[in-house]
Amino acid sequence: MENDNTNYLDNLYVVLVEPKNAGNIGSVVRAMKNTGIPHLRLVSPVPYRDEIEQIKFGYRAQEITRASKEFDTLGKALADISLVFLATSKKGKWKRDFILPEQAAEIVTQRFHKEKIAIVFGREDSGVTIDESQMANYLIHIPTAVSYPSLNLSQAVLVVLYEIFRKVGKTPPLIYPKTATKKEFERLYDNTWRMMKSLQIREDDKGLFHRSLKRSLNRTRWTNADIAVFDRVCKQVRWFIQNKTTDDFTEDV
Repeated sequence: MENDNTNYLDNLYVVLVEPKNAGNIGSVVRAMKNTGIPHLRLVSPVPYRDEIEQIKFGYRAQEITRASKEFDTLGKALADISLVFLATSKKGKWKRDFILPEQAAEIVTQRFHKEKIAIVFGREDSGVTIDESQMANYLIHIPTAVSYPSLNLSQAVLVVLYEIFRKVGKTPPLIYPKTATKKEFERLYDNTWRMMKSLQIREDDKGLFHRSLKRSLNRTRWTNADIAVFDRVCKQVRWFIQNKTTDDFTEDV
């Protein structure tokens, strides 16, 4: 008897950033239904719940639509998420180290048993902003036979979700400590940056170093306990800077 692993996919979330077409949302919902992904989050979407196009293209998958949640920013949509994938075709200075959908699926199968994982898809016409892309742990690129990709939103969603669905149950889970959520990571970024500012770093907010710092921290696997330890380090450094005296820098002879 073939195992039904769809229940294990309860930790997976599809996130759409400002979708502009109710029909596209319906098609995404149907792709989710066919691959067993139950949770949909939308950032500032067009009206869709009772739209005819959404209902038509999301045939027999309206329970996902009814349970979907809406947010006004991507950060809020990812606040309780530990691991974030962003599917995008646009490359640039802040979008490097792409992985293929099947590689993303390999990572998901090792971590979805214990962590909330989001697969983010950007706006149909413009993708995501630089700041939004910085929230991702991994960037997914879907290869096509043409130099300019022509996949629409629901096609891209189906390709990625199918690879994840195909891998479920085929790879034994590894036991990892639970990774901190994006909300906790924001605290880590903020505390690290405040510490650097107390050391009088000559960098603008959201400048080169600030973005590089956020990108580097996003590559790591931190638990809540790890972040708590680093919080204490940052606070101690800031306290020392604020209370230092000349004698503090005098070396023993």
